Parts: sequence; structure tokens; C-alpha cells
Amino acid sequence: MTNLVEALKKGDDWALEALFESYHIKVYNFCYSYLKSREETEELVQDVFVKLWSYRGQIDSELSINGLIFKIAKNLTLNRLRDNQNLRSEINIEDIISPTNCTEEAIMFRELEQQLMKVVETLPPKRKQVFKLSRFSGLSNKEISKEMNISVNTVEGQMRKAIKYLHENLDCAVVLILLIF
Repeated sequence: MTNLVEALKKGDDWALEALFESYHIKVYNFCYSYLKSREETEELVQDVFVKLWSYRGQIDSELSINGLIFKIAKNLTLNRLRDNQNLRSEINIEDIISPTNCTEEAIMFRELEQQLMKVVETLPPKRKQVFKLSRFSGLSNKEISKEMNISVNTVEGQMRKAIKYLHENLDCAVVLILLIF
């Protein structure tokens, strides 16, 4: 992966294509879970990789490319949600949409997310911090190791224990969501 990042930094477009092939489905699923619009999500996925290309010269090879891609995706998704919210408030769409229009999938996803957060909060402090940095902040094990001043082996061990604990204490569906992201 390091060679791919170095090639991207040098401006090799095949490296961007390879990263797109590796990540576009995961990025699509991540963005779609918030936007709920196929067209908007497809556009946003393209924007993520355009932005990655635009900032290729500033990429730190030591940091996780996975974390960077999902940080870009998160920021662009939040911007899009904010823009959509501003548009809705301008046309008073809240008066048109009733709260009963929520889909069952959205409700189920929120419930699963709440289950996950409750169980994560019961993890020991160090394990919880490692888990959150990995799964919610998108940091690599090496980045977590540096931030927490612990070894990469300790990070890996804490993640294994956290995932095992979550697997034992959560429904299967929540564990699948956790492992996807």
C-alpha cells in the first residue's frame, strides 16, 4: 500500500484508479448510510477521490490512506448534509415531511448504532480509546500507537479483545456493521 501512496503522490493516475477500485464500494456504503440518495452518494464518492487527487502532494506516507479517504468522505458527507439541511430550511420542507416517514431501515440502523455505543462505553478505558480511534476516527494501528504512546502489538491486542467483547455482547447485525466500518 505504501508504494501505491507514493505513486499517487508522484501523480501516477493508475494509483488513484487502484485506490478507487479498492475503496469505492466502502466509501459508497458509508456515504449512502447518511445521505440515503443513490445519485448524491455516487456524486460524493467521485468528489472524495477528486479531493484525494487534488491533495496528493500533501499526503503523509506514514499515515493510513484508509483513514485519510474516510476522513475526506466524512467531511464531504457532513458538508452535503449541512447543505441539504440549509436547503430544506429555506423551503420549509419540515412542514411537508412528517416524522412518520422514517423508513424501517433507518430506525433499525439507529437502534443498532445505539446498542453498539452502549456496549462500547462498557469497555475498559484504554480498550475503549483504542477502539474509538480505530473505528470512529479511522486511525491505523500505527497512528493509534503513536497517539497513545503504546506499542502496535498492544493496539492490536486491545482491538482483538474489544471486538471479541463486542461480538459476545451484541447482536450479529451490530457486529457486521462494526466490522464493515
